[in-house]
Amino acid sequence: MRLRDHIKTRETYRRRKVPMNTSGICRIYKDKLIRRLLGGVGLLILLLGLGLSYSYAKSDTVSATPQIYVTDTGNGRILRMDDMTGKNWTTFGTQGGGTNQFRLPDGIFVDTAGKIYVADTHNNRIVRMDDMTGKNWISFGTRGNGTNQFDNPDGIFVDTAGKIYVADTVNSRIVRMDDMAGKNWTALGIQGGGTNQFRFINSHIFVDTAGKIFVADDGNGRIVRMDDMAGKDWTMLGTRGNGINQFNLPFGIFMDIAGKIYVSDAGNSRIVRMDDMTGKNWTTFYSNDTRTNRFYLPFGIFMDTSGKIYVAELATTGLCGWMI
Repeated sequence: MRLRDHIKTRETYRRRKVPMNTSGICRIYKDKLIRRLLGGVGLLILLLGLGLSYSYAKSDTVSATPQIYVTDTGNGRILRMDDMTGKNWTTFGTQGGGTNQFRLPDGIFVDTAGKIYVADTHNNRIVRMDDMTGKNWISFGTRGNGTNQFDNPDGIFVDTAGKIYVADTVNSRIVRMDDMAGKNWTALGIQGGGTNQFRFINSHIFVDTAGKIFVADDGNGRIVRMDDMAGKDWTMLGTRGNGINQFNLPFGIFMDIAGKIYVSDAGNSRIVRMDDMTGKNWTTFYSNDTRTNRFYLPFGIFMDTSGKIYVAELATTGLCGWMI
């Protein structure tokens, strides 16, 4: 799938009011009931009790039961469930641009205090709430390309210091701010394929324990790492293709506790794992074929502390989870 084909498909679905913006269709089977939803593949977050750290859950704060948070894009809401059976299914939000409303929400993140952050994509803002009732709802941002503005934000991430990172898609940049007031707003990136450049970041951001920033630069068919928001030690991996060290629309990116990097390589219908930004020990998991446990357009990716990998897919209407 080429970028222009992806954008064309997105626009076709938007005209039909069915989102394709890094979102997927998920089925949860429970008591023969199929709940069908669009979502979550922007960033799939598992809140392990209230102990999710910015990169992985700390053992001293993990409860026995993980919870899965998903952006239900087409329904203009977010949802939470206890497990892959849909236990304790809880929803929040309606379609719109006001309080407790979303318009094609995409990225979602839950911090160590349990606060929920959402990239409210078509409202060109980010929002934060204390819980799934919308308590202390705060929204930030308007449409544009200046300070405190977004144009279709997709990915969102919060580091241990509480700094918020956003993939500002149409502006082809990432932004960081200290809080939901936009304090110390910092932006990096312009449209392009070179250093300190991105091409329509319809994807995600991850920040590791050392503060290094990882971006799935889907439009350029690569992933990028930098030390800080000045772009220091900018490192790229990937060209467009389907071989080793190649991607075709990489969207999700995640790092496990051992420092291994996971990427959902949507256009190649696979997920990829590597040891570092040189592509060492490049390993692919599954590809598009007719057998079970295969992907077709995987988007969001997350690993919990037990080693289970969760992937939200676009075309096979599935949210998958398994142990490696």
